[in-house]
Amino acid sequence: MRFKLPRTYKLLLALAVVVGPFYWLMFTEDGRRRSDLFLLHVLGKPGFNIAYDRLSGAVTRADIEEQFPKIDFQCAERQSALGDKVCGAEIASFNGLPARRALLHYGAGRLTALRLDYRPQYHRLLAQSLRNGLGEPTQEAGGSTLRWRAEGGTIVLPAKPPETDANAALMWVAPALTGDY
Repeated sequence: MRFKLPRTYKLLLALAVVVGPFYWLMFTEDGRRRSDLFLLHVLGKPGFNIAYDRLSGAVTRADIEEQFPKIDFQCAERQSALGDKVCGAEIASFNGLPARRALLHYGAGRLTALRLDYRPQYHRLLAQSLRNGLGEPTQEAGGSTLRWRAEGGTIVLPAKPPETDANAALMWVAPALTGDY
């Protein structure tokens, strides 16, 4: 006995195989994120997957360069409240989320602050990933920022999705700068 599928069923199955992945990539949040990550990496920008719990004031520039050899950090001497040197690089992503740039501030050769510029449409996913990894934040500055205290420092994120790319930044600050020991 030969089993034969009806023509309509074959057509619907073929459409599902073709349209299903396209729909997922274009119209779901996870699909759009993965499409963005793919395109950014194809364009040659590296990923910067950093473990927040491993950040501390004991991390040096050499430690970062050893951990992330593919990232070409450009450094300059710049006196500020965050330190005496800043190093920056264009990145494709950090921790699986599309991003723009990473800025690392050093004082006396040690990491004092880290700024990660992310893409505003992924704010909710970033906040949720921080909640999953670090627990519930406290709200600071009249409820406009979320703050997580980790053993090696403090992470600050806007409470609401930023309206512009310029304001879409996550900050990690060493305990010496925040007064938390």
